[in-house]
Amino acid sequence: MHSKMVTFYHNHVRLHKAKRDELADHRDTNLDRLNSGLDKMSEEDECVYSHPIRSKDQGSYPMHTLNQRPDKDYDIDVAIIFRQDDLPSSALDARKHVERAFVAAGGNFSQPPRARTNAVTVWYTDGYHVDFAVYREVEDEYGETFTEHAGSDWKPRDPVEITVWFKRIVREKSPSSASGASVEKGQLRRVVRLLKAFAKSREAWNLPGGMIISKLVEECYQSHYSRDDEALYLTMKAIRNRLLGNVEVYDPIYSDQKLTYKEKFRKQVERFRDKLGDALTELDILHNIDCTHKQAMDAWHWVFQHEYWKEDEDNGGTKEAASGPSPVIKSSSDVRESPPFA
Repeated sequence: MHSKMVTFYHNHVRLHKAKRDELADHRDTNLDRLNSGLDKMSEEDECVYSHPIRSKDQGSYPMHTLNQRPDKDYDIDVAIIFRQDDLPSSALDARKHVERAFVAAGGNFSQPPRARTNAVTVWYTDGYHVDFAVYREVEDEYGETFTEHAGSDWKPRDPVEITVWFKRIVREKSPSSASGASVEKGQLRRVVRLLKAFAKSREAWNLPGGMIISKLVEECYQSHYSRDDEALYLTMKAIRNRLLGNVEVYDPIYSDQKLTYKEKFRKQVERFRDKLGDALTELDILHNIDCTHKQAMDAWHWVFQHEYWKEDEDNGGTKEAASGPSPVIKSSSDVRESPPFA
């Protein structure tokens, strides 16, 4: 199923450049709207409210883990960084300040912009929403500058450090052609995206978001030099086993801070563990020496609930079945917790 998984990933999972460009346009429009709202507030209050000094993309957009969404519910995360003196001293008041600017600017909102715990969210009628994380630039007693995030309180945080961390682990942990791999570069990123697609395959499941999934993949990723289907399967198994012992997940930068700091997040991780167990049971058929192409397609259809995995039913998948499995390139990086797939 390696070649089928690659096609599925490129055609039905990975967000294409045209949509990424469209989302970037939405981001830029909202940044302009924020500045316009701050100017209107300045006129109303007869004072000067300064614009952010810069902005940085955060989350799945710069990490390149945004997936296609049939419901168009795309989540864009943007850090907006102000000078310390240009925001209220309270973290909550700083978020409220940005909320007021978006309301003042107006727009095609599906609901009013709202200051939530970690960001100010703007929802739009065409499905997507933008989370604006509010930061301030602070100078310490030695003249060094750093940024603080307006969450429940002000906390030191670099808005790009998660992106830097993720790009590094993709580069360092994914197999490369230089070391003999035949798979495309960036396998770890594909595994993250495929697991996010699995987590979103049933609306009723309510499984963890992309950050928790990315961190679990970083901990448990099992590379494969010639097959994405085995890398995905073995990583799913490793994550399930890891979560059998402990469902807490920690921030990759601040290791003393939990990503599962709320009970609802822990429950999501517990459900993810259980659904991975169900998926692994469905995929047991792949280890049978007489597993047919249709049986393999049906097993992956259960995982992703996408019609792509039903496309070969009329022809019986004879072309793929005749070609046999992809050759296995053995390497010290290969991790085999079970026999190779048939």
